[in-house]
Amino acid sequence: MAVNILYHGHSTFEIHSGDHRLIVDPFLDQNPLSDIKPGAVKADYILLSHAHFDHVADVEAVARQNKAGIYCNFEMSQYYTGKGLNAVGLNQGGTGQTPFGKLSLTVAFHTSTFPDGAGGGVACGMVIEIGGKKIYYAGDTALFGDMALIGKLWKPDMAILPIGDNYTMGPGHAVLAAEMIGAPIVMPVHYNTFPPIVQNAEAFAEDIRIKGLQPAVLKAGESWEV
Repeated sequence: MAVNILYHGHSTFEIHSGDHRLIVDPFLDQNPLSDIKPGAVKADYILLSHAHFDHVADVEAVARQNKAGIYCNFEMSQYYTGKGLNAVGLNQGGTGQTPFGKLSLTVAFHTSTFPDGAGGGVACGMVIEIGGKKIYYAGDTALFGDMALIGKLWKPDMAILPIGDNYTMGPGHAVLAAEMIGAPIVMPVHYNTFPPIVQNAEAFAEDIRIKGLQPAVLKAGESWEV
């Protein structure tokens, strides 16, 4: 089954497969790169990597207008349940059965605090299994050696990696991550939104091609079929 990735800038993207519509880390209204506002989002499920504002700013708006379920770590699920939203908690190393397929939370080396100061548990990456495809989204993270293990365990069809540096790994480390994971398609995210994370995505893409992998460099509003 076709799986389409629709990018909205920064680290926000939708996944469409069959009747299922997912949005990951919705940051739209305050995102200078976004092509849409929260009110335009049509999503059944919201997937969250961690609690920083540039990943959760529009969660409540999108969830309420769509009556969407939220999948995230346990602490974040408690936070959103307390706001009257439908949130399901998982944790690193666990795999949850979902209406769209499977969701596994993986390790990410980063911090996680909500904009209001509430604790967001640990930051996570995730493997999303949908439409017969496996998509690894690293979330905000440093490079770490067990990315090779993620590649070995899941054999992702696509890896979505941050390249902005400063808060996450930069392009050079992301190329090493892509090599370790071994996914045939590599999509860069978390770059060019703010001055500290400006990067040359085309130079990153060329480095990915040199490794024998296919880069998927998207502008907001563009999509890619996995």
